[in-house]
This record gives sequence, C-alpha cells and structure tokens, in this order.
Amino acid sequence: MQGKSIFIKLNFFQKNQFFSIKILDFSAKKRKIRVFFRGFGIDFFSRIGYNKYMKQYVHEKEFLIKYCDVDFKDELKVSATLAYLEEVACSSADELGFGYAFVKPRGYAFMVSNLCCRFIKPVRLGEKARFKTWPTPPSRVIFGREYQILSQAGEVLVNASSRWCLVDMQTGKLLQSKVIDNQDYETYNKNKVLEGVCWGIPSFKAEDGELKYSMTVANAEYDHNMHVNNTRYADYCLNCFSIAELSELRLKEFCISYVKQCKEGDKLYFYRKEMGNEEYLTQGFNELGQTVVQARVIFEK
Repeated sequence: MQGKSIFIKLNFFQKNQFFSIKILDFSAKKRKIRVFFRGFGIDFFSRIGYNKYMKQYVHEKEFLIKYCDVDFKDELKVSATLAYLEEVACSSADELGFGYAFVKPRGYAFMVSNLCCRFIKPVRLGEKARFKTWPTPPSRVIFGREYQILSQAGEVLVNASSRWCLVDMQTGKLLQSKVIDNQDYETYNKNKVLEGVCWGIPSFKAEDGELKYSMTVANAEYDHNMHVNNTRYADYCLNCFSIAELSELRLKEFCISYVKQCKEGDKLYFYRKEMGNEEYLTQGFNELGQTVVQARVIFEK
C-alpha cells in the first residue's frame, strides 16, 4: 500500500466528552494523526499499525548534480555528497516529526559524530540522482541513519551510514533518545547498507604524519549551530591531496569522525599519514594540539 492514503474518522464519547480522531494519511510520506478535543487540535506523529499497512520507512529526494557540486573531474565532491546527505536527513527528520522545528524551540540540536561513505560509481555532473535515507532504531544516545544514492535507472552509486547525537545547546551535554518522545522506534527500518563499519578511526601524532594543509576558520564555514558545518571538514581533509594525486586515483571509501567543534578564528592544521595499499589517514589539529577531526580515505587505481 505504499504511496496510497487511508482516511479514517472515529467519533466516540467518554465521560460526556466528545473525541474525534482522524487518521489523515497513512502514506509512506505522512503518518499524521489529528486529535480534536473540545475544539482544540493537537498534531502528533504515530506509527500505530505502520508495519501492518506500509513497507519499511524510506525517505527519498531527487537532486540534479550542478556545476558547483563537482570537482575537477566533473564528479560529485565528497563535501557536496555530505551536504546532500544532510539535506535529505533533515527532510526525513522533519517528516517524522523530530526535525529542526521540533528541536530548536527546546534548545536541542542534532550533530553528526561519524559518517562513512563507500563509493561504487561516481555521481556525475548533470545527472539526476535519487537520495534515499532512513533512521535506524537509536541506542541510548546514538541516532543511526542510513543512506543510498542511486542513478535514475536504480543503480546504487553510493552507500553511506552515519551516527548522530542530540545535544543540549545550553549545557553541551548529550541527550538520551527518549527525549524524542513522539516516536515508536520499534517500527523503524532496521536495514543497514554498510555492515561492520569500524567507526574508530586510528589516531596519530602530528610528528608521525606530514603537514599538508592549514587554514583559519572564518564565518563562511559556519552553520546555524554556530560552528563549522560538518560538510566543510571533508574539503579540509581532501586538501591533503594534490590534483596530480587525485587524477590517478578513484575514491573508494571516505570515513570521518568529528572530535571537537571549531569556532571562528581557530587555526587548523591537517596532517596526512600513509597506511599502504592506497589507504591514508588525515587528522586535523588546532593550535593547542588537540584533534578536531579524523578521516580514513581509501582509493583505488
């Protein structure tokens, strides 16, 4: 029944009070139930009967790959890939009822902590790519989310997994998943496109690597959470490679771990360490020598 809607209205009395429950839409895109009590309306999201009526939840959007999205090979940049994944993740969260409009008034913010992408085929300039995503059932403080990028013909081009945390912006503390109290996590799509992801990227000391890139954080890097947006770090890490090197290689896997937030004026230094078999580690340090970001980059010739 995916893509179809069901409209149900239930009227009943209880203790001389009239209730009207309308299941407005049980399609794959909206599962909104509206409850009216004495003329007052309350909207909330529910998954009652979801598995009975629907396939497992998947959110999908299509994007045209533009000139500003691609690198010198006319292939979708890693930073642009992460930007589209963030866009579709936020759209999915909005649809499910725990997006920006839900967390912002409460002083919360979702922040990505880890992300891993495996590139099967390049996503090219001028193509229309389909981006699919779904959240997996969260643990105590970790919210997982899966992604796929597909061609118009349905061929999988990129598989990706991510882990997010919900942060109290006043205290900086991680919040438990139960504060998102409008979800039934048992009905979430549990499929994973990347099994056995090693989220722990090996760290190294600056003296064990080679300084390849440095920069000072400025306002252009900021997002609405008032820190450097996660997508920008992909550019910083890949700036550790030259055009000559990248011309000879095809990106196979990019995994990134966000360790410490960076603010305007921070000076960052990015080091590269070769691991063999076209695998590299890149690591960003601030002026205090603290690690702010780590990445594992695997190529193939």
